[in-house]
Amino acid sequence: MLAPTVAYLVTSQQPDRYVATAKLLLRSGELEEGVARVRPGSPVGTQGLEPTSLDLVSLREIGERAARLLDGGITGATVTSRVMIAPNSESNVIGVRASGTKPSGVAPLANAYAEAYIAFRRDEARKRIRRTADIVESQIRRTRGEDRRTLLRRQVEDLRLLAGLQNGNATIVERAILPTARVAPKPRRAAIIALAFGIVLGMGLALLFEFLSRRLNDPKEIEELYDEPLLGTIPESRAVAEAGFASLPPNEHAAFQRVRGNLRYYNDYNIASVLVISALPAEGKSTVARHLAAASAEAGTSVILLEADLRLPTLVKRLGLPPTAGLTGILRDAIDPAEVIQRVPLRASGNGSGPLMTLDVISAGPPQANPTYLIESDAMERLLLDLEERYDLVVIDTPAATLVPDGLALVDKVSGVIVVSRVRKNTRAAARSLRGQLGNVRANVLGLVVNGVGRMDGMTSYGYGYASTPVEEELASNVPPAGNDVTR
Repeated sequence: MLAPTVAYLVTSQQPDRYVATAKLLLRSGELEEGVARVRPGSPVGTQGLEPTSLDLVSLREIGERAARLLDGGITGATVTSRVMIAPNSESNVIGVRASGTKPSGVAPLANAYAEAYIAFRRDEARKRIRRTADIVESQIRRTRGEDRRTLLRRQVEDLRLLAGLQNGNATIVERAILPTARVAPKPRRAAIIALAFGIVLGMGLALLFEFLSRRLNDPKEIEELYDEPLLGTIPESRAVAEAGFASLPPNEHAAFQRVRGNLRYYNDYNIASVLVISALPAEGKSTVARHLAAASAEAGTSVILLEADLRLPTLVKRLGLPPTAGLTGILRDAIDPAEVIQRVPLRASGNGSGPLMTLDVISAGPPQANPTYLIESDAMERLLLDLEERYDLVVIDTPAATLVPDGLALVDKVSGVIVVSRVRKNTRAAARSLRGQLGNVRANVLGLVVNGVGRMDGMTSYGYGYASTPVEEELASNVPPAGNDVTR
């Protein structure tokens, strides 16, 4: 878009330019033939007599002659700079093309230059013939025979006559006329050409950036890099990131329902707990864990969401929950899990009009500077076993794997791992690193969830919704707000 815009603006600001062309017919060889008829068999004066070279057309002297013919205060240098010769390789016709900013001035300029060129050729031919005549006259003085001297005198007379008959061996076959339209500028044509150039350049740059980019920009590329099944794609949406357990728009809600359904489809054995992990921070790992747990709970599954990111917990702030000792209290202070479990209300559909559901949550608790020893403790393993017995599914949110090892320490304690990757955020190096780490600990990777996908990435989404009934609206009005602390 920039290329045609700039081209149009630049060309539209340029002054108008008009062109007129006069055509000349050049006849070569006539001068030599005329001299040969006067002096048959004599090579004197027949070499280089015919000035047919196009270089003569651009001589400064021709420009000066044309300037004198115009008599308009124009200089020979200006004339030469505004005239261009266009030869024709298939004929002896040449074009004298004059350009200028005023249509009334270009035709006289082309015609004057053509006339000056013919006059220059004529004068040059006469000079050369007269030079030949002078040579013949010098031969008369050295010749003794009267008959021979008479012949030479006759040749001199013929050469003088031939010189007077010269017309430059060039004729104006078409005089230049007043132009009716400008030849430049042409903003529209320049914009079209620039648009084509811009498209080619843009495609080239896009391919170059794609080749040089270290980021993963396509869900298919992420799937191939990890070599794991794609459980689902989450559309780029502010509602997904900002919503706690509030109702999502239909498309976003359907995306998480598809992840839940594909998780069961791709894994036909019982999944008691899943670890949600990502290579880098800000890939939407916590968001995916939160809404995956909510989607499972809406489907009637008994689910608990466990925040295992003890370094930078965000669940309490995101959901507006009262702070508790959380997972830190359970692992460090041996607090009963029932004392820190919080129950939050949900709805069973993406439009916020379904029946009331609830989801249990254990937040991380107070941030810890070095919580690895807590994550790797026996207390953590006992907690997971206890939660797996009490719930159908345990969803665990962990920190980014390439930054801290906390999440990898739980790989062998859960049923499987879900890898979250965000397009245009994750890099090939980080993805390969996470894949290698998961392979080293022999993690059971259940699949991938690609986050932040837009329509430009070739993915589409859809959703279903229904209107609430009066009974459901009445029930909804009695639901306590999210954040009430209800222990089990």
